Amino acid sequence: MKRMGYRTYLVGKWHLGYCRREFLPTARGFDYFYGYYGPQTGYFNHSAEQFDRRRSRTIGGLDLFMELNGGVSAPDYTKQGVYSTNLFADEAINLISYHDVRNPFFLFLSFQSVHAPLQVPPLYENRCSHIGHPMRRKYCAVLAAMDDAIERVVRALKNRGLYENTVIIFSSDNGGATDFGASNAPLRGEKDTLWEGGTKTNTFVHAPRYIRQFAVRNDLFHVVDWHATILGMAGSSAQTYGDGINQWDMIRSGKGALRRFQFVYNIGEHGSAIRQGDFKLIMGNADRTSHFNNDRMRLYRLSVDPAERRDVSRQHFVVARQMARKIMALRRMGRRSIRLPLDPRADPAFHNGAFGSYWC
Repeated sequence: MKRMGYRTYLVGKWHLGYCRREFLPTARGFDYFYGYYGPQTGYFNHSAEQFDRRRSRTIGGLDLFMELNGGVSAPDYTKQGVYSTNLFADEAINLISYHDVRNPFFLFLSFQSVHAPLQVPPLYENRCSHIGHPMRRKYCAVLAAMDDAIERVVRALKNRGLYENTVIIFSSDNGGATDFGASNAPLRGEKDTLWEGGTKTNTFVHAPRYIRQFAVRNDLFHVVDWHATILGMAGSSAQTYGDGINQWDMIRSGKGALRRFQFVYNIGEHGSAIRQGDFKLIMGNADRTSHFNNDRMRLYRLSVDPAERRDVSRQHFVVARQMARKIMALRRMGRRSIRLPLDPRADPAFHNGAFGSYWC
């Protein structure tokens, strides 16, 4: 997008590698980053806990940084007590307010909400006091705070006269964590499982200038499609990018089927799943409680069984076998993820209480 003239901003969660400077956001395509590198932090103190090299103890420290260029980051010690949802919304609004409108921009606003640990100002808990279950009430409050923050960001776009020409995408990276107040009913499973409840999310795309008619789409769309689709929004003529498919024309027109027929959920050694049209095949463990049937192959027809209750692998054995072979072929093609050893030099004790940006 930078080659197409866009300024690129990331605010909020990164969690895509921070063991070396070349893995950091501004070394991987963003002009500016403000947020946290790891999986989770406190909503108010912005501190995180990580295991040491031997995984024998946890080490705590600040995980809130700003980057300008080239992966050079600086910790922000000044925001103790500021609620992260409001903090990240304020940062996004600041970028919108001072952006040079002669140039287009891409802003990825990655809120901490509604990730654990669920923390929220009392005001929002009071707004959700009608909910009896304590964790569901907390979840509601965290969600309400994010909703207000998004409203403020949209208002900033309108104030700058940018709203009509902006494409707004709201999405999530996984299903809800039921231990922390979420519900994926009627789908089976939760976050960190291969069931639909752990992998299927709701998404909306809002673009006043480009999408004039409301439409609900139930076609297949994989997270990898966003890369190609957003490039399509920006004017790229490429129909694919990596594994992603440019779906922008179908989203914009609301006509025709999206162009994806199959995708991969996971090709892990102990649990794999792929989708092919109406069928979904799971091999091995679908969740943390199914280790006893590690070699089992299960096939579901999601159009008639979205809750994945009826295994039809015997009735459609040829389909199941073909999809299983596809999984094995994908496993052979796969590469192991980079797992660098922990670097004790990044211990917060050596950096005024903040994690060094090369901590793994």
